[in-house]
Amino acid sequence: MKPLSELLQEESRTDAPPLRHSVDDVLAAGRRRVRRRNSGWALAAVAAVTAAMGVPQLVTRHTAPSPPPPAATTPAPAPAGGDRIPSVVRFSGYQTKSFTLGEPTNFNLGYAFASVSPSGRNDVKFHRGATLRVFEPGADPVARMGIGELTAAQSINGRPAYVFTAAGPSEGLIWEYADGASAVLVGDALGLTGDGLREVAEGFRLTAERPVTLAFKVSYLPDGFRLSSIAQDEKFSLAEFLPTEVVRQQFTAPKNRPFADGDLTKGNIQLIMSQVPVPGDIPDCAHDACLARRVLPGGRYQFEVGGSISKAEAQKVLDSVTVYTPGDPSTWAPVPEAVPEAYRLRAE
Repeated sequence: MKPLSELLQEESRTDAPPLRHSVDDVLAAGRRRVRRRNSGWALAAVAAVTAAMGVPQLVTRHTAPSPPPPAATTPAPAPAGGDRIPSVVRFSGYQTKSFTLGEPTNFNLGYAFASVSPSGRNDVKFHRGATLRVFEPGADPVARMGIGELTAAQSINGRPAYVFTAAGPSEGLIWEYADGASAVLVGDALGLTGDGLREVAEGFRLTAERPVTLAFKVSYLPDGFRLSSIAQDEKFSLAEFLPTEVVRQQFTAPKNRPFADGDLTKGNIQLIMSQVPVPGDIPDCAHDACLARRVLPGGRYQFEVGGSISKAEAQKVLDSVTVYTPGDPSTWAPVPEAVPEAYRLRAE
């Protein structure tokens, strides 16, 4: 099947009737995978402030908060660096007449992720919204997601667009948001359909680039691991690392396996800063996913290392971590500063 970029170019050069391209179904398991991965971390009660010895250093970065970014005027954003995980984000949350797009919260191999819900409600958690994936310039979401049947649709803001049927079944919409860059909206079960997806897509605008950040910096990981995903909000920051060959497999996932987890028996590492649910109750790790843990100064936040590495290695990782100001993303570090290059998958 032709790459999406070729389809978009053909669409812009012809006035012929829309073409249909033979294909398979989209797998929309990415979002469920993130929920499954994160669900275990917040289940346990946690401890009051522990002794300062061994607690990851808590520091404040004196970086002033950025003002709301203005609308971009450049039609074709340039790829940022060579990292496979986006190091910058080029859009912000917004509201249309009927729907609200949240701020981007997840950053995966080749794209940023945000959720859509009906305005004034939080139905997204009941699967009545949609998910948005904004792909990096030059990335082909058709190949990356294993998208099947595409049907040319009415343009979005003057740019080519296509519709497709995703798993569920749910409706999907893919469009070019800038030269050489595409975005994909997929409705949740019982969620957005054609008109709703189009309303959200038509509201999308580029903003000034701003860095993707993490609430912590890590200086040690076992050999052979690379950053595979980031998930966070103001009070939560998670980074997952997988074996290098698994991360490469995810980035070049074969058709119909777009969000394959790969062989996790070779190890995975999760680093997470989160709020302490019940201060003072439990001094150590309280669930199987946690291998090493410390309560941060002040007792309101904790940092955990989890995954399938040994506890000894997890403790080494924990000892290497520096945590910035919890709850204040303006102090957090850009990903290239937070994660050494040796632990990031880069373009070859």
